[in-house]
Amino acid sequence: MKKPVPLILDTDIGCDIDDTWALAMILRSPEIDLRMVTSAAFDTTYQAKLAAKMLQIAGREDVAVGIGVHGSGNLEGCSNITDWVEDYDLSSYPNLYEDGIDAMVKHILTSKEKVTVLAIGPCTNLAAAIQREPRIVENSRLVFVGANLYNGAFRGWYPPLGKESNINVSIEAYRIGVEKNDWEVELIPLDVSGCTILETAYFDHIRETAKEDLLMAALVENTDIWFKNMNYDYHGPTSALFDTVGVYALISRELLNYERLPVYVNDKGITLIDPMRGKMMDCAISWKDKEKFYKFLTARLCGEV
Repeated sequence: MKKPVPLILDTDIGCDIDDTWALAMILRSPEIDLRMVTSAAFDTTYQAKLAAKMLQIAGREDVAVGIGVHGSGNLEGCSNITDWVEDYDLSSYPNLYEDGIDAMVKHILTSKEKVTVLAIGPCTNLAAAIQREPRIVENSRLVFVGANLYNGAFRGWYPPLGKESNINVSIEAYRIGVEKNDWEVELIPLDVSGCTILETAYFDHIRETAKEDLLMAALVENTDIWFKNMNYDYHGPTSALFDTVGVYALISRELLNYERLPVYVNDKGITLIDPMRGKMMDCAISWKDKEKFYKFLTARLCGEV
């Protein structure tokens, strides 16, 4: 097996539920050396609580947790799993950094190995880190779960050339943090991450595993709280697990088709393939076998592969 990928996970965990699934998948993946989790974009203290509690349950207090740039304005709807951490004392986490941007920058600059930053939330922390220390691009690469290239995953109900939330929270942060710098970028757009839903049989298997597995029990509990607080019409399957595709891309490209494309986001937040203005990125554009991914994701979370 290859040497594990040194990773910083930059996440808006606790808004949608897929970030929690992505963190659990990382914690079950020996191909990944998780070094740090930074909370991004919204109520970053609440998000840091979620990450820290999940890490403690997994016995991974060696992983640093950094509080990222706090969101501004109306944050309603961005704290959908508060019930799970309302009594959690974040100061009890032994590897906590109040300035997550400083911690991210220092870790990248001092790492003996090139670090991968997996960004599965808005780009506010990425922009802050680049502005604080542009040299981080020399010892790191970025895998960004965002954008909507060809609309393949949402054809029929999502607007053609639709916007994508991780970019549209702050287009300027995206431009600073992703587009207008020398970071090597791998892009995981909605074309492959969208409609990534585990059907009932797969989720039932995870629920059964959770009866004797503390990490899976935490994942299922988080998911059920999210369903309740989102008034989700739950009937067996999961909701969309977008960010798990970004984790899979760290492990393997076997099931994904890639193209190197010039990607540009205009002032309306629309992602375009633009040879004149775009930044060249390695883009996952379609699946070779999505059902095989679902089987892998389920087995990996359950510790079976």
